[in-house]
Amino acid sequence: MPQQPSSIPTTHNPGAEYDAMADAYNAHVDTQPHNALYERPAVLSLLPPLAGLTVLDAGCGSGWYAQHYLEHEVKRVVCVDASEKMTAAARARLGERAQVLVADLGQSLNFATNGEYDLVVAPLVLHYLLDWLPTLREFHRVLKPNGLFVFSTHHPIMDFKLFNLPDYFATALIEDEWSTGKVTYYHHSLSAICATLAEAGFSIERLLEPQPVPAMQASHPELYDRLMHNPWFLVIRARRI
Repeated sequence: MPQQPSSIPTTHNPGAEYDAMADAYNAHVDTQPHNALYERPAVLSLLPPLAGLTVLDAGCGSGWYAQHYLEHEVKRVVCVDASEKMTAAARARLGERAQVLVADLGQSLNFATNGEYDLVVAPLVLHYLLDWLPTLREFHRVLKPNGLFVFSTHHPIMDFKLFNLPDYFATALIEDEWSTGKVTYYHHSLSAICATLAEAGFSIERLLEPQPVPAMQASHPELYDRLMHNPWFLVIRARRI
């Protein structure tokens, strides 16, 4: 069962949490319905044509998205993740076709130069950060003028309802227990997310509250019904201005 949020800590290490559960997580993530039939189709629907682009895969996990980019003829993809075990899994999947780095998205992206990327994609990673602004400013820095930033994150309403948060507008730490292990992440209100994007220099082009693809109805009917009526993730495409 979901646990009540605790006070916000001064330190948080999602990389270590994913190191602890990497083997169990990677065994199922490619086919897990929340990912394969819900989050990924939504993110892919907001991506531009990929051929010839230079892409930063921020929070690459075991490399599913990077593999997709390579199959669609990107010029180059650089993958980063805070977990050493997740980056090892991405290297095993991608080989020499992509550069894969261990990096904390809460710190400066010292490996990247100004205006290096056409596209930054951050799938289900920003909710592990307490303060999004430094990270979004770094994404702004490494994007070319008019470059695109596409990301998915927990829907604030989902967190608010599922964990019985006392104040929707307050940032809160959530401690959760998945089948693969313990994870902690942060709730941010939608207004806070939008304001932080604007402060970092992004203009929102599309905001998507996804619903599952029809294939989920046959394979996972109860989950399909729940996600058809309750927003679980939020997907946004923003442009660097």
